[in-house]
Amino acid sequence: MTDIEVSSADRVVFPDDGITKGEVVAYYALVADHMFPFIEGRALTVERFPQGTQHRGFMQKNAPSHFSDELIDTHTVPKEEGGTTSYPVPLHPDAVPAFANWGVITFHAPPSTVADTWHPDWVIWDLDPPKNGLEQVRDAAGALKELLEVFSIETVLMTSGSSGYHLRARLDRSTDAGDTAQIARGLGALGVAAHPDLMTLAFRKADRGKRVFIDWLRNAPYSTSVVPWSLRGRSGASVATPIDWSELADIAPNGVRLSDVPDRLKEDPWGSVEVQSLQPLVEQVSSALDDAGIDLEPFDRFRS
Repeated sequence: MTDIEVSSADRVVFPDDGITKGEVVAYYALVADHMFPFIEGRALTVERFPQGTQHRGFMQKNAPSHFSDELIDTHTVPKEEGGTTSYPVPLHPDAVPAFANWGVITFHAPPSTVADTWHPDWVIWDLDPPKNGLEQVRDAAGALKELLEVFSIETVLMTSGSSGYHLRARLDRSTDAGDTAQIARGLGALGVAAHPDLMTLAFRKADRGKRVFIDWLRNAPYSTSVVPWSLRGRSGASVATPIDWSELADIAPNGVRLSDVPDRLKEDPWGSVEVQSLQPLVEQVSSALDDAGIDLEPFDRFRS
């Protein structure tokens, strides 16, 4: 890795934990090779805390102008309201600590690469629990895993570093974004039908009660979810971390901290993630929804 001259290295960015900017950059240098496969060729959105996490951070979609073109490319997309967004697209693992030196704490990436925006290579279910809903979100993760296995979808599990878990499946890009989203949503709806007191697809928090929200909207081409090994900008310096399903009962969504990661890197709990196709499920999930009497309207914004 190229040496980076860290600006303001001694500035404390996690004041409750005494973690400095230099330590954050060193952390991202450590995990860069592990994180890079999840961001390579993708239009990133980054969350910056240039004054530290004790101050409000902000999301940034446009690429920094000072980055080397050996580290990032750009991907320009028109905005609905006019103008464009030029997303940064990482080209090399060294981009990871370089972003950290720019004040980035958290990385967010879409489920597809810019080379094939409308054919995702991941499908993601983001489980968002109610307040103090640790046991509910654990139960929901296990229940959704079992349902997905009925449809031959093998998932890997990740802590969000916040309050929930993410279930992910690696795809072969044979299914377009529209069908992928409809399958993700449809399977979520079947999960809700099987466990109506545990899970919900209600967008509004006021409508969720004490149920876990299955957020399937992460599967739109330019929607993002937190990247594996990303820090979160909150007290405790928690990390979005790949874990094994056997660890679900032991590791809370914010249970892995920056200081825990060196030991976590010694073994990859995801191993070789199986690449799967959702194409056989297009009709199967639709039929299952019909059988359950569930009618889901399509979302046009998932279509190219």
